[in-house]
Amino acid sequence: MKYFLVTALKNLWESRITSFFTAVTLAVAFGFLGAYLVIFLNLKGAFSAVNEKFPLTVYLSDGVTAAQMDAIKSRLGSDLLVASVGYTSKSQALKDFSGTDEDEASLINSMGMNPLPASFDIGLRAGGAPGSAEKLVQGLKSMPGVEDVQYLREEAGRLKNLFNSFELFGFALGLAVLIGVAFISYSTLRLAVLRHASEIEVMKFLGSTRPFIMGPFLAEGALQGFVASGISVGFLYVTVRWVETSKALSTLSGDVHFLPPPAWIGLMFAGTLLGFTGSFFAFFRSLKM
Repeated sequence: MKYFLVTALKNLWESRITSFFTAVTLAVAFGFLGAYLVIFLNLKGAFSAVNEKFPLTVYLSDGVTAAQMDAIKSRLGSDLLVASVGYTSKSQALKDFSGTDEDEASLINSMGMNPLPASFDIGLRAGGAPGSAEKLVQGLKSMPGVEDVQYLREEAGRLKNLFNSFELFGFALGLAVLIGVAFISYSTLRLAVLRHASEIEVMKFLGSTRPFIMGPFLAEGALQGFVASGISVGFLYVTVRWVETSKALSTLSGDVHFLPPPAWIGLMFAGTLLGFTGSFFAFFRSLKM
């Protein structure tokens, strides 16, 4: 193993200009993928928060009984889609309404009664099964004591479709980056193999096994992938921290979080594996020449 690493480092130093530009190219490719992951994970958290801002409001009948209210509360408490439940009484609804529109409030006061219903304001979790919110709405509408159920279905659906489109774009970007990284590693290591073709032939003639000959080149590809992905992760970390500490940018973007450890470790592992895979196929094809 030590021989493989030492030889790989020697080969990288001998072709340092090519190795440098290869590492930069791979780092940029992984940087795009890492940036997407940062944006995606932060948008996912924002989507969860925004989704709860499209609440489902259950308006209660004036004659609703305590038993009926308990049944509605039980129904809401047992549904995994429900993130939060708030109750607004008739008097509180009138008080809130009076504070928003004085003209309308004076009109209601002149009626001598409170026409505003009591209600439950329900926050929904993001990532529910398709149609789960609609099923909840229909179930609540059929319950005794419920006058009406209001849900901003179109706004929530539009936001969810936008998020799904961004997720699909990420899959395409990730696939393109992975293919590109493998191709770059393959092309670079194939040149390295051809550059050492005479040495390889001598080693084959002396009886060296294929794994022993391949080892340094596989280590070289893995090192390139590891270093490139490490550079991209480090650059992303510095960028995210800079955004967090910049008052102007943090005001525009809100709270921005870096990748969780499984994500950035997985990114570096993918870089190492792709570098290793690209060099393997490059060497395998060269041996067949």
